[in-house]
Amino acid sequence: MKLLIDLFWFKYSQLRYAVKSGDDLLISILDREIEPVLSSIYQERAETVADARLQFQFILDLLRKEADDVSSVLRQRDALQMLAERYFSTGSGEILGKLGVSSPAPVAALKGRVDEGFLNEAILDCLPDRIAVITPDYRYLYTNPVNASRLEERPMDLVGRHIVEFVGIQRFEQRVKPNLDKCFSGEKVDYTFAKDVDNRTIVVRCRMTPCLSGTGKIIGAILMLQEIADRRRSIAA
Repeated sequence: MKLLIDLFWFKYSQLRYAVKSGDDLLISILDREIEPVLSSIYQERAETVADARLQFQFILDLLRKEADDVSSVLRQRDALQMLAERYFSTGSGEILGKLGVSSPAPVAALKGRVDEGFLNEAILDCLPDRIAVITPDYRYLYTNPVNASRLEERPMDLVGRHIVEFVGIQRFEQRVKPNLDKCFSGEKVDYTFAKDVDNRTIVVRCRMTPCLSGTGKIIGAILMLQEIADRRRSIAA
């Protein structure tokens, strides 16, 4: 899998150079060479979870690079849906079970991720604030790189994992779960909390907004976390 992906990016960089230099003949040649490689990456059936993650990450990376090309974005959306159905559906998700790994997220949630506004991820990935989408069973459906970095994980490694792993059972039961449940019922939630990091107090504003499907059904909660100035520290100063 990695060899195919490396080959694609090599050809891709050549193609970008050819486009920049206006070499139509080279563009035509590289277009013909790059298409079979791209199709091979889409069609390759991963035999390990690591390879499956590589496929998903590759498509996300390509989506970001081609965000201005509508046809490319739609193609990557379709490719993500294909991979989701291949690895996580009941009939074709046996690869994860054989590897001793449970499906990272419900099929409906994964399809929702692809079908119900996935195109916005290219924008969310660029935002400076921590962004995440949580499913009604309290699992990560999406996280932008800023949030993943704060949790010391890669974005794709968070998908399907329960939020309690990162906030702890006590904070989950006392604060996170009640607020998520309000959001899942249709409310917008906005609250702040303080936490100590490296002997300093950080105040975080958490905003939760219902994540709706195209038909208006709530399929999750969109979380935005922003660190704000600690007024108590300012007053004390």
